[in-house]
Amino acid sequence: MGFIIRLNNYKSQTTNNKVVFLYPITMKQLDIPFRLGMQYDNWEFELEVTQDRLQGCDSYIYIGKGFNKFLNYTTHKTELLFSLDILEAIIISLATTDYKKICNLIGLVLINTYETKKYSNIKICEFSNSLNNVYCVGTRNNIFVIICNPRIISSITNTLLW
Repeated sequence: MGFIIRLNNYKSQTTNNKVVFLYPITMKQLDIPFRLGMQYDNWEFELEVTQDRLQGCDSYIYIGKGFNKFLNYTTHKTELLFSLDILEAIIISLATTDYKKICNLIGLVLINTYETKKYSNIKICEFSNSLNNVYCVGTRNNIFVIICNPRIISSITNTLLW
């Protein structure tokens, strides 16, 4: 019987014979139907217009039936932000308040470590790798998972607070 050790981007497997095999781990995507850069046309019949969150971006609420769970948690609301009909950000509001567990699950899926930054009334956990820029934002009453370009994350988090 062997066991597995995770070391940054490598997985090490040992056996009873003390032989060690090292092989690279492939970074994973989060299991969601949306990808940054997708066209508005892919979702137009499953979107409802909402108040724009960012200047230069059109905001829509996903009302389709294909995405109502994220990491086995029920989603409260999923907002998609498009700029010139290109998907720029995904904001998933979760129906849970277990911030630490959500961060740990995202870290396991992406096979990535994370860093949490605490401010007066918000916690931001940042995950970055070559495939994803994912932020878990915890407020007193809500948890948001945001997939977006790092240049707009501060603008998005500011809109979540007010």
